[in-house]
Amino acid sequence: MVEVDAFWAYAIGAGCALSTAEQLQPPVCPDSQRAVRDRQLVATLLFMGLLFAPMGVWLAVRFPGWETMYLVRGLPPWGMALFNAGITLCAALGYQCAHRLLVGGRTWAAVLQLLMAYTGVFFVLVHGWDGTGLHRFLSPAPRAEFSKAPFPSWAEVATWLRSPVPPTLLVMGLVLVPSLFWLNARSYTRGLSARLAPAAPPRRQPGLPAVSRILLVILGLCPALALAARLAITQWGVALGGILWVACASVLLRREGALATYCRRLVLPSVYGPHPAGEPPASVAVASTPAAAPRS
Repeated sequence: MVEVDAFWAYAIGAGCALSTAEQLQPPVCPDSQRAVRDRQLVATLLFMGLLFAPMGVWLAVRFPGWETMYLVRGLPPWGMALFNAGITLCAALGYQCAHRLLVGGRTWAAVLQLLMAYTGVFFVLVHGWDGTGLHRFLSPAPRAEFSKAPFPSWAEVATWLRSPVPPTLLVMGLVLVPSLFWLNARSYTRGLSARLAPAAPPRRQPGLPAVSRILLVILGLCPALALAARLAITQWGVALGGILWVACASVLLRREGALATYCRRLVLPSVYGPHPAGEPPASVAVASTPAAAPRS
């Protein structure tokens, strides 16, 4: 869906940047950091251009109304062009923002780029712009009026499952998700193996379990935040509900919180992971100056 893909593309870019976090740590010089950025950014844009964007165009041609959440009946040719350019730009922007934060030592802020973008994905799906997001997603054909009920009916779900939309999404997901998973795990493994190989037991692909845990955080936290935002807005309106949601989310996502600590350990185990007593983290041990170590 066009409205979802912008957030998803940003999240993909941010996630690909996070997978290079180990490769960016001291004593890596600025030239090496730029080389890591350029290599992974090219891989990210190739993924977007060869898989993500073509699949979006396929959906836009096959299900034009559904792809725009029935905002318009279909995308014109210039709309297709803007869609491709827009999601590529969003992916590049997500990557660059997360990369700059990682280079600046702001690990948790970089992780938030990923988490908040995926929260945006789920919020559009469950709420949309008028409270009908989930009903629009589960509608294989346009309607005169979409329900604003909190949950879809069994009839809606059954009708959607009998439509050609779910099989198409399933086929795309079987290609898209493993490819994205491999892209991130490969980059994560490259950095982790180089920094922790002497102390860690050898594994063929140590990035796989780490990326799996990050995926579990995304699938657990982000839908919960999106649903909470929907409920807050539905109960107390956009202004008051939005303020209450931001206040609660700020407590959960605070810099010193348990979630931030856990995510830092996933992204940068050589810095924030457990170390033997008396042994400093790898990045601190090799850094030539104290300022080289990450700040958060």
